[in-house]
Amino acid sequence: MRILLLAHGPSIHTRRWAAAYRSRGHDVLLLTAHEAKDAGVPTRVVGRPWPVKALRYLSAVQDVRRGLLEFRPDVTIAHFLPNYGLLAVLAGARPWLLSCWGSDLLVNARRTPFHRARARFVLRKAPMIHVDAANLSEAAVELGADPRSVWTRAWGVDTAAFHPDGVAAARAGQGPLRILWTRQLEAVYDPETFVRALGLLKRRAFPFRATMAGSGPLRPSVETWIREEGIAGDVSLEGFVGEDRLRELYRNADRYVSISRSDSTSQSLLEAMSSGLLPIVTDIAGNREWVTHRREGYLVPVGDAEALACAIQESATDPESGAMRARARARVLDRGSFADTLAELDARLQALASGRSA
Repeated sequence: MRILLLAHGPSIHTRRWAAAYRSRGHDVLLLTAHEAKDAGVPTRVVGRPWPVKALRYLSAVQDVRRGLLEFRPDVTIAHFLPNYGLLAVLAGARPWLLSCWGSDLLVNARRTPFHRARARFVLRKAPMIHVDAANLSEAAVELGADPRSVWTRAWGVDTAAFHPDGVAAARAGQGPLRILWTRQLEAVYDPETFVRALGLLKRRAFPFRATMAGSGPLRPSVETWIREEGIAGDVSLEGFVGEDRLRELYRNADRYVSISRSDSTSQSLLEAMSSGLLPIVTDIAGNREWVTHRREGYLVPVGDAEALACAIQESATDPESGAMRARARARVLDRGSFADTLAELDARLQALASGRSA
């Protein structure tokens, strides 16, 4: 098939999807409003670089129409509702699939009546909508999407690349507990509560080593909080890491922590579970689809540093920790394989392109 991809070029998720479509033999063209280096597929930057985002995307409508006429795709895929989904509608893409990323439904669509109306407009126009969690499906339908057009399936992870390391499992319980954070340093992921919990563990003389792999605007604040808690020698700030380094971090960790305040299905959570780590995550809808408390890991209240510290400390001596890690891995193998998602997506795209029901 010929696939026209409308997406944010610099995003690692865009590059991953583009490479996946191409690996399955599809002819892919990426149109993006932001210049992308090495996207892995032919790429065109559309629109004018206006500083106001809304104007930048509106200025891209004619470029997208031109791309549709010249490339003549069998199907168009738009990732993220407020900008590329809207572009697909305004440019007249047919047939097309909308892929929602979580924040476009859980955050952006709820900001103002205008944002809600825009989301409703795009959702009602989309013939097929891919969401990665049940809470996103509910949000899409609540905003006006036809339930029959919504396909719920986690993006999934490469379960062969993210797998348990036998050496790490053998040394479990020996030395300081190795704790891994792989979320961005942004308010929605609440890095302050994580650092404060580590400070509590330090004052309780609980041995740990924490690694924070992620970048973002809160990096200076995180450094300040670490100094305030006196844990500079116990925490490593890695910043953004590539895939090879990321897999190495998973192999060398014991616990995975994500205390996001809002999320759908977290890719990093699935990576950690597939890698055999015991997850300790916030008790929100997106996480509850994958983690049942004390079955695949631990759930803690949002913004509660004390509860997080207690869960980390308790997990170190929990006799069920090995069984929880095994169940977490099994859950991802059952429902979170990227290869399985791609196979199902291919079938749905073929049906969409041919005008059949998906």
